[in-house]
This record gives sequence, C-alpha cells and structure tokens, in this order.
Amino acid sequence: MEEKNIQENIENQEQNQEEVKEEQSLTEQEKDELIKKLQEEVETLKQKLQKTEEAAKRLSALYQSIQKDFEDYKIRAIKEREQIKEESIEKFAKAFLDVVDNFEKALESFKVSNDINAVMQGIQMTHYQIMNLLQSYGIEKIEAAGEFNPMEHEALETLKTKEFRNNQIVKVLQAGYKYKGKVIRPAKVVVAISGEKEIT
Repeated sequence: MEEKNIQENIENQEQNQEEVKEEQSLTEQEKDELIKKLQEEVETLKQKLQKTEEAAKRLSALYQSIQKDFEDYKIRAIKEREQIKEESIEKFAKAFLDVVDNFEKALESFKVSNDINAVMQGIQMTHYQIMNLLQSYGIEKIEAAGEFNPMEHEALETLKTKEFRNNQIVKVLQAGYKYKGKVIRPAKVVVAISGEKEIT
C-alpha cells in the first residue's frame, strides 16, 4: 500500500512538472508575441517619424521659398514705386517745360514791346496754361468765396464790418489748392466778423 502511494506521488509530481513546463512554455510564447508586437509598433513609429521629418523638411523648404519670393516682391514693389514716381515727375516736367518756353517767349517780347495790354495778355495766357496743367494732374484751386470753411481755409486776419456777413471771406491773401480732393495747402484768407469796421 505504501509503495502504491509513493508511486502515485511520483506520478503526481511528474504531472505537476509537465504542467509547470507547459505554463512556462506558454509564458515564453506570450513574451515572444509581445516583443514581436512591440517591435512592429516601434517600426511603425519610426516610419511615422520619418514621414513627419520629411514633411517638416518640405514645409521648411516651402517657407524659405515663400520668404524669398516675398523679399523679392518687396524689392520689386519698391523699384516699381520709384519708377512710377520718376515717370510721373518726368511727365510733369515735360508738360511744365512748355509753360516755361511760353513764359520765356513772353519775357523776350516784353523787352521789345511797350504795349502794356500785350504784356498783360502774355501773363494771362501763361497763367491760364499753368492752371490747365495743374488741373490735368488733379490739382485744383480751392474756392475761396462765400463762407469760411476751416477744412479748406486758414484765417490769417479778421475784419469787423457790416458790409459782409459774419464768417464770410472778405479777401484771399494766398490761394489754396487740393490734389484729388485732398487739401495740400489751405487758402489763407481774411474773414469778416460782426461789428464796426476794424482790422485786427
């Protein structure tokens, strides 16, 4: 009987050892699978990182290209503005030279003529030509008659008088001009105020 028990114990121990071996074997297999899975994930991450680095390089190159294009555009824009400015000055100068030519001709005729009316006519024609030239470039004379307008007129003097309405322009001391509607020089004027006639 005792021998039988010993035999059963030996068999049980052998069976337990087999089960332990199986468990250890299974654990090793799971480890291998886990390692394999981790290696795949690492490889996937490496590929994603490589793609991200390539995309970053492309974006960096694109940014540098855009920045260079923008710098080139700024240089071109400055040159174009300068060129437009120079062309505008040249165009104005050519047109103004015609006025200068006529003015010089008038001066020459003044030297040999005693006719005051002819002299006045020459001056008026030159003035007319100058005003037309300014108007062709969008420069207009400010209307300086009627009521004082602080947006277009500058009051240098006031005149107490009953002959004019209060705040009415009495006299223009210097003409004012606008360029395309914008005041570039206000008209300097004398303005009437209510009261006895008196210049202040």
